[in-house]
Amino acid sequence: MVRWVYVFLNIVAQLLVATANRACERSKYCSHGKIKGYIGPLDTAAQLREALEATHYKGEVIVFGETRLSDAAQALARFREVGYAHVLPVLEEASQCHHIRSVFFPWPSDEGPLSCGTYAIHDASGNEYHTRFKYLARMVGFSSWWRKWFTVGRAVALGYNVMAVDSDVLVLDDWYWRVKQPPLSDFNMLTQNEWGVSFNGGFSYIQNATSSGPVAWLLFEALHRAVRWAEDDSAIMAISPAYASRRQIGLNDQGILQECLHSAVLGHPVYPSVLAFYGDDKEAFSRLGMTGDTMFRAMNDPVYKAWQMGQRYPVSGELAEAVCERYMEADCPTYEKDTVQISTVELKMPHSGGKWPVEFGGYPFNRTPGPLTTAYRQAYADLGVNLWPDPEDPATEAAARGTKPERFGYLSYRTTDTECSGCWAESTWWMTGRHGWWHKQLPGYARRKVGIGHIWANLFPGEYQKEIILMHTGWYNWRVAARLAKSRSRVYIANQLCTFNHIHNPVPDIRTVVAYQPGVIHANLSKEQYVQAVQGLAQVAVALGSIAAWPAAACDSEWALTEEAHKSGRRPTEHAVPWSYLNTYYTVQPFGENLQGLQCEWAGFSHYDCLCTQQPDRLEVGRGMLAVEFQHLVTSTRAVPSLDTTLKLEDGVPAAAPPPAGNIARQAVRYRDLIALNAKFVFRRLQTEQMPIFWLDRLVEVSDLDGEAADQFNHWRTKCLALHYLDLTEEQRGRV
Repeated sequence: MVRWVYVFLNIVAQLLVATANRACERSKYCSHGKIKGYIGPLDTAAQLREALEATHYKGEVIVFGETRLSDAAQALARFREVGYAHVLPVLEEASQCHHIRSVFFPWPSDEGPLSCGTYAIHDASGNEYHTRFKYLARMVGFSSWWRKWFTVGRAVALGYNVMAVDSDVLVLDDWYWRVKQPPLSDFNMLTQNEWGVSFNGGFSYIQNATSSGPVAWLLFEALHRAVRWAEDDSAIMAISPAYASRRQIGLNDQGILQECLHSAVLGHPVYPSVLAFYGDDKEAFSRLGMTGDTMFRAMNDPVYKAWQMGQRYPVSGELAEAVCERYMEADCPTYEKDTVQISTVELKMPHSGGKWPVEFGGYPFNRTPGPLTTAYRQAYADLGVNLWPDPEDPATEAAARGTKPERFGYLSYRTTDTECSGCWAESTWWMTGRHGWWHKQLPGYARRKVGIGHIWANLFPGEYQKEIILMHTGWYNWRVAARLAKSRSRVYIANQLCTFNHIHNPVPDIRTVVAYQPGVIHANLSKEQYVQAVQGLAQVAVALGSIAAWPAAACDSEWALTEEAHKSGRRPTEHAVPWSYLNTYYTVQPFGENLQGLQCEWAGFSHYDCLCTQQPDRLEVGRGMLAVEFQHLVTSTRAVPSLDTTLKLEDGVPAAAPPPAGNIARQAVRYRDLIALNAKFVFRRLQTEQMPIFWLDRLVEVSDLDGEAADQFNHWRTKCLALHYLDLTEEQRGRV
């Protein structure tokens, strides 16, 4: 009894500490347990108003769109973990909202209920919309993103401040503490920069924007253009025979948002999308009387001229200690003391003035709106708020010119490979995350330099990069993963479907794992020797029908270092953030509970065929477990190597003495001995353990595999990039 009381009190203490350390505490924007919650449709103005009223906190709402339940649940869990419950996920189907509710229910009293919304995917007769979104007659990018922006645009028009994100965004420190004080508090819209003056749709924050101003207009206008072109592209076809022959709308949300943003910069509607429509159609440009290059320059040069890319703003107090622009330096200073740089531009309410210059794209629409365009416009009119002057109506020009300008800023603006402006507020994996600034398990100073992270672009090759990054940085919620999988063993990639091609064929659940004991893999192994070691591990796993726990590399291995660090001839004796000496582009990804125990995952394993099977109905390949997944398994099961959990390799018992530390020789193991000596051992442990680990205390190779085991291993070796690394050319090896 006393023991259970102690366990209960310990859990309560941990919860209190976690709550006290939530990122939201600094700004007092902690909304956990303070929202009513909403599960339901968002189609009508009344439904949206109800959802926002039940979700917002101090006028703030966070919105993301998603079709994948697991990604939505993980994103929601991350926001709730830092104390932000005022989140409105926009999912594809109502059943997903109810499913996600069940994943989090019953929720702790200090977290409270959640919200989740959907849009109709069928018409009144039950017929499914072609794009699963009623306003789009044809696909223009992804409907899930447009559902997000439709929600965001209307919420802004209703007077809410909105964080519009993708599901691969994570809160690292208190966003509101940063944005509710100068200089960011003076901006009406902040967005992640893609490059130059290009817009990234993965992160935007809108605050204090008027319903009739340029920010609200550009959020409306982006989807408005997509709806019009998807419904009626006759104006484009009339100019471009090449487009008329293919009728492909090669646009997406962020590209159209960008051109609406540029329209607001210039104060006149511009349509760079027509360049994508016309492509290299010489006849189209001949009819227009200009070249594509001339049109591009006419629409882009004035935008660059208006932009203040190097605009600097003063910072003081605690914020001055939190800002950073040089992320490859340990103290992470700014370019100039007590100032920060934000790429800034003023937005004006655009208006045509009744003129549609060809060099701005002309008027690329049918002047008679179709029923979908009319319905979309009505959705905004139904909000019952004062909207912007119509930029196409000559009678509203004076009102447009008299509209108060609003300020726009780009965050995560990369200036050099080692410097970034605005990254202290929001940044990408490439600029800050891969160097340790996102790892929540590490000392606090590493987190306070970045507010928001976005797992975007320049990721290491593979199919599971974003999930792996969340695991490595400590932001992956294993409890949510287990509740979604309805099994503790199914949380691991090895026991999941690689693709949706066999979605109705369940993957056989493998519950035994083979792993090297700590110390067997060490820093003195060359990359070639490391690959041979994992090949031997894979052979043992195939022989026993187990999952191979791919070992982490030692972070001070020569092959884990950057070329510059390698040339210096000095290996790191202790680790620090930023770990600029590690090759985190293609080669390794660090993780661990602390800097002293830092481990390095080889990115070569982050592919389907190294981890799971695409043919669940047959033994096509073996299964693998990432080092970070294995760390979770070891931690959750408290597994430790012992004589009783070590595989027998010869003479019926483990060898009396394993090789000394630093050993690089592999011991040959006979396939049939491996089976005969360990079969009963495996079955006995499976009867009492959920997912037993079988340890190898030395490097091994099984050179005499035969029959189905040999076929399976050889096929696996052919398909898994890591296992056939030694067969790659030097050029190919440089990217693994």
